Amino acid sequence: MDHGIGRILDWLEEKSLRENTLIIFMSDNGMNMGHHGLYGKGNATWPQNMFDTSVKIPCIISRPGFVPQNHIDTNLLSQYDWFPTLMEYIGLEDQVPQGLPGRSFSPLLEGKILGERESIVVFDEYGPVRMIRSREWKLVWRYPGGPHELYSLIEDPNEKNNLFNSPGYADKIKTMRRDLEEWYSRYVDPRLDGTKLPVTGRGQKARADEEGAFAYRFFE
Repeated sequence: MDHGIGRILDWLEEKSLRENTLIIFMSDNGMNMGHHGLYGKGNATWPQNMFDTSVKIPCIISRPGFVPQNHIDTNLLSQYDWFPTLMEYIGLEDQVPQGLPGRSFSPLLEGKILGERESIVVFDEYGPVRMIRSREWKLVWRYPGGPHELYSLIEDPNEKNNLFNSPGYADKIKTMRRDLEEWYSRYVDPRLDGTKLPVTGRGQKARADEEGAFAYRFFE
């Protein structure tokens, strides 16, 4: 991979296109390498998981003279923000269809401050599992009947203490689930509703150190 990326960068340099090319390097999912006793991503377990180690991704952006170098940005963003971002970056923001999720973060690509957002929340779906995540909290809702999860990401960034059934969090769960349901009712395509589609494949059904943990077929 390093060699292949190097070839692309060398070609851009040779053609004097490097400073006129925005390079984005990222993955489509995270990867547990023993985190939470798992090896794999969200479908390493059944029901699927939404641990940060499964859903957070690496993202490196480069354009010499335009994108700040050696800078780590901590804004909370999602894959669905990329389309409006790139459309604005190339001056075509007026051609972004109405009614799509996601908001442009194009100013960040130029080292500017991102303006105030209506809310800083990331939504995700994996099969019959949905997640709503803010900087402070994460709610994981599994359809139809759980198990569900609630994490305080400030106090428990490694998501080891599920607060869903703990006293004192009913209002927080109610509010976050309402926001979750409202968002998906607005944006989900009923034909592709993950909460109603069957799941197939193999995965991990137990901790990695337990016998028979891997290659478990959940559905035939």
